Amino acid sequence: MVRSLSSGIITASSLAAALVLGATAAQAGGCRGSACYNLVTTPPVYGSINETYQVRPAQVQRHVVPAEYETVTDNVMIAPERRIPRHRAAVYETVTEKVMISAATRRWEVTRDAYGNTVGCWVDVPARYGYQSRRVEVSPASIDYETVPAVYTQRQRQVMVRPTQVVRQDIPAVYETRQRQVMVSPGSQYWSRSRY
Repeated sequence: MVRSLSSGIITASSLAAALVLGATAAQAGGCRGSACYNLVTTPPVYGSINETYQVRPAQVQRHVVPAEYETVTDNVMIAPERRIPRHRAAVYETVTEKVMISAATRRWEVTRDAYGNTVGCWVDVPARYGYQSRRVEVSPASIDYETVPAVYTQRQRQVMVRPTQVVRQDIPAVYETRQRQVMVSPGSQYWSRSRY
C-alpha cells in the first residue's frame, strides 16, 4: 500500500483559529491587563493521502489450443503389376508328297510270236510312284506374356499439422488509488498573555 500526503491542508471550519477566554476569566477573577492569560485552543489539522491498493493480484492463465489436422490424399496400390502367360499350341499341317514306290528296271521276257516261235526280249519297266501324306509342324508351341498394369486407388487420411499446445497468458496485477483523510497534527491548547 502506497500513501502520499496531498499538498492542501484542511482545517476545521467549525472551530476558530484561537478561542479567547479572557472575558470569562476576567469575570471570574477580575484579571486585567498583562497579568492575564488566555487559553488558546488550536484545532487538529487534517490532510488527504493517496493509498494504492492491490485489487487483484497477478495471475497466470493457461488455455489449451487443440491440434490442427489436414486431409491428405494418397495413391495406394491395391493390385501389383502382373504377367499372365498365354500358351500357344504348335500348328501342324498335312503335306502330301509324291514318292517313288519302285525304281525303273529292265526285265527279260520270253514270249511266242504269231508263228509259235519262242522270242526273248528286254522290256523296260518304268518306275512306280505313289502319294504319301505326312503331318509337319508349321509353327512350334510358344508362350506369350501379357502385362497387366498395377491398379491404384485414392485414399484420404488425416495428418496432424500442429500438435496440441498449452498457451500461457500473464495477467498483471490491478491496482486502485483511494484517498482518505488523516490527521496531520493533533489540536493543542496553550496559555497566551493577554494583550488587553
